[in-house]
Amino acid sequence: MPFQNFKRQGFFAVSITVLGLSAQPALSSPASDLIDKYNDWFLANGAETATYAKAVEDGSKTEILDHKIEGMFTLSLDEDKPNLGVYYIIKTPKAIYDGSSRDGDTFSFQNVTTDEMQLELGFFEKAENFKNVAEAQASDDVIKVIADAKDYVISGYSVNWIDLPVLSDGVTTEEFQQLLAAATSVSYDRSSFAEVVADMAMADALTGTYTIKNGVYSGAENGVVALASIEEIEYKTTTSMTTDGREVSTVSETVYNDFSVKDQDVRPLLALLGAAKAPSDRLLSEYRVGSFSSTIKTEGASASEPFGFLEVSAGESTTKDVRMSGGDAAKLWAAFESLKDKPEEEEAVDQIFGMLDALGSYSVAYSDINDMVIKAWDPIRARMKDTKTPSFEASLKHASTTDLTTNSLGQVKLEGLHGAVEGDDAVFDLVSFELADLAWPSLRTMVESTLAAEADPAAAMKAIPTIGRISLAGLNMQAKDLPTPVSLDELTIEMGNHIGPIPTSLSEVIGGLSFDAALLQEPMVLGVLDRLGIERVNLTQDFKIAWDENTQDLSLEKFEFELENGIKLRADIQLGGIPRSLFENPQEAEAVVALATFKGAQIEVMDSPLISELLATQAEQAGLPAELLASMMIDGTLQQAGPLAETEFALELAQAAKSFAAKPTNIRVTLAPQTAVPIMQLGGIAALAPQQLPEMLGATVSYTE
Repeated sequence: MPFQNFKRQGFFAVSITVLGLSAQPALSSPASDLIDKYNDWFLANGAETATYAKAVEDGSKTEILDHKIEGMFTLSLDEDKPNLGVYYIIKTPKAIYDGSSRDGDTFSFQNVTTDEMQLELGFFEKAENFKNVAEAQASDDVIKVIADAKDYVISGYSVNWIDLPVLSDGVTTEEFQQLLAAATSVSYDRSSFAEVVADMAMADALTGTYTIKNGVYSGAENGVVALASIEEIEYKTTTSMTTDGREVSTVSETVYNDFSVKDQDVRPLLALLGAAKAPSDRLLSEYRVGSFSSTIKTEGASASEPFGFLEVSAGESTTKDVRMSGGDAAKLWAAFESLKDKPEEEEAVDQIFGMLDALGSYSVAYSDINDMVIKAWDPIRARMKDTKTPSFEASLKHASTTDLTTNSLGQVKLEGLHGAVEGDDAVFDLVSFELADLAWPSLRTMVESTLAAEADPAAAMKAIPTIGRISLAGLNMQAKDLPTPVSLDELTIEMGNHIGPIPTSLSEVIGGLSFDAALLQEPMVLGVLDRLGIERVNLTQDFKIAWDENTQDLSLEKFEFELENGIKLRADIQLGGIPRSLFENPQEAEAVVALATFKGAQIEVMDSPLISELLATQAEQAGLPAELLASMMIDGTLQQAGPLAETEFALELAQAAKSFAAKPTNIRVTLAPQTAVPIMQLGGIAALAPQQLPEMLGATVSYTE
């Protein structure tokens, strides 16, 4: 059972559904017959009162005067814990039903109007504490909600009456599902209200007022509402508590403007609860808020608290195509209940898997928010909010997600992000950020992998998510202790063709990384950069790594690095004999790579005045001409090369290096063996006969002025 009711007042399972229906006198045609049916049901379920003063009939028009329903009930989600008591009072002074008709158990009317309705709910620990509604209503130990609705109108309404179960002995799963299914038996063309105001109070600890203005609902049939719109939703709450001897109060105010929902379908939720079949998994086609604002003010808190005053606002936000399917609330609840009995470990794992399997799946095609602003003042600044800048502020022009599902996310994108700390002591700006093509295993797989990893660490690989793209553009950071801003024009990382969680293609672009040279702090480097006239370091980098499953080649393509006005280099490397097993079992990488082959490489250094300046600096320290020092260093390195030093390639490389040191324009080393060379063989020859390496690798060198 989803829960157990106690005493004859129990009917909490349908309090929302049935109270909502009975509080809408539009349930008649003939009005008095239908209202009597609901009154009888409430009385059968322990209501103290379910009646109206009189019904005035005039053909197809009926006036129901002073309709009132009140009672109490208790419930418990756990028989070992205290029961929750609830009292309810529903009042409708006058409701006019026009154009009523009846066809068997189907009641219809053209229009129902009422100037005002009132719903009062009270929540307390045990119903036994109070003998009746009046006693509970008078208590200060009750959490109370009092709601008033004005100018309620419903048109083109009909309900197909079904006999609702009597819940005097508790609620079975079947009865619970019957009550929920009743929500699909009503239909209407349009309903509206001018205002609903709800006041909530929990002694002095929590008070709040919720206001909803100008609500319109249209096209309701078979559990689907075609369009719901609300002009404004506003709520204000005040909480008070004692913390570390301090009386702390928090006041929050929140407003939503131009709220709307299209094609809202309750049936997927009912299917989750086993109460109906859903012809579609779509919960709604669009959810929209025109604008949003919220403030939170805290008084009496210590100065170490994160904020004393917080402001949040945003422009339009939209969510599209929300879907849900495959869940089973009954199985979820049963597994949860079983876990509370503290079963043995193996049984507990089975119950956890049962819960995970019962969650079902969901998806959200698109969601965004625009023009979001956050401002926070610490408790000290909050006292002088009108004259002090925020301790922290951030703004976001646009944020969106696409194709979010239970196991994947198409894209997260941020645009126009700005932040500032302590009145511009630190500032950052970001033009855009993107995270795309994410995928992760099911929750069940994650749990299974985590458990299996204790015995087999490789099993943990199954729990790792994959990412297709990470990128950001236009990053700029400035802080009080930075001499000049740090900026980054572009960072893009793309990963694809995953085997498990490991990408077999990877590319990276770093464009326009720029920062003050003084941040390097190394005296010799700073001296060289100063001689080159480099006050800001500007770096770019670009590379791509790709594995070809058909050829089993792993290539580093177009690795490029440039320090503007300093050095530029490029490299390409190709390895062969890299099997799929390297990516499937990366823990065995050492054994796999040992069987790989070398197929070629090219390394090129271009336009590198940084090398000349480094040599010049060392030459000054040694008291030698730069060209002489470079020649000595190269010759010394050559002498240490052993038999390799006598090869034609080594001599050509030494001469090219000397030329490049004198005029660093372009030097290129190419390794192009006629056939692929096993890595293991290269290691052996390097140790025993290094003089054979240049010929084996097809090594050449060139220098270009």
